[in-house]
Amino acid sequence: MSGPSGNGGNWVSPPGDDCSKLSEVTTLNTPDREVLKEIKKTDELEIRVRRSGNSVIIEAVHKGRVAGTITSSIIQRLAECMEKGFKYVADVIEDVKGGACKVRVHSK
Repeated sequence: MSGPSGNGGNWVSPPGDDCSKLSEVTTLNTPDREVLKEIKKTDELEIRVRRSGNSVIIEAVHKGRVAGTITSSIIQRLAECMEKGFKYVADVIEDVKGGACKVRVHSK
């Protein structure tokens, strides 16, 4: 069957299409202050997913070391998209102040 449907046809788009648009601004949690000393505004951090039992942990990594974790509302979706092969990074959008590192997570 082809042509437009009267119900909007939302089902036509396969689940996960929004993975490339997934983005959020957040502050890193459980920051490693030693790693944060090396981070500056405009740096790009690698995003990795780690499972611990039933929990999903999203890590922001700088030069192979965990700078902190992402605990925003998108972590479950982020993990699902990464398991499908999508890659994400976190751009440092402000200078690090003390233990606060503000980032924008988005697809690469």
